Amino acid sequence: MLSILVQDEGFFPWSDTVITQSPLHLEGLDDPEDVDLEAVGNIHGNIIIISFASFSDGRGFSLAHNLRLRGFDGQIYASGHIICDQYRHARQSGFDGVLLNEDQVRRMPELHWREQAKRVALSYRDKLYA
Repeated sequence: MLSILVQDEGFFPWSDTVITQSPLHLEGLDDPEDVDLEAVGNIHGNIIIISFASFSDGRGFSLAHNLRLRGFDGQIYASGHIICDQYRHARQSGFDGVLLNEDQVRRMPELHWREQAKRVALSYRDKLYA
């Protein structure tokens, strides 16, 4: 069960009871062109959760990036097999945060995630087009 939301500022409780609608759950292998962005806003509370099947499978990063390129401006969260060393790349790919279960929190405490959050910087494109 997901219990913690990691964002740049640290750990926060995650509770589906706070969300009035059920988020859209995607896998890294899903095609972003198949996602009905209007339905995500109307049915899923403008929230997408992308699950990583393995920490070595980067397709979730590409999916989030492509959803942002398509104009999705809602919340995108990573879940599943993602480690704190991948946090910077997740943020630069378009994720708003990472959802962790209790076991992940024990293995990778908040301090580790905060260290990675300090390394989050604008991408080279953001710097060029600023």
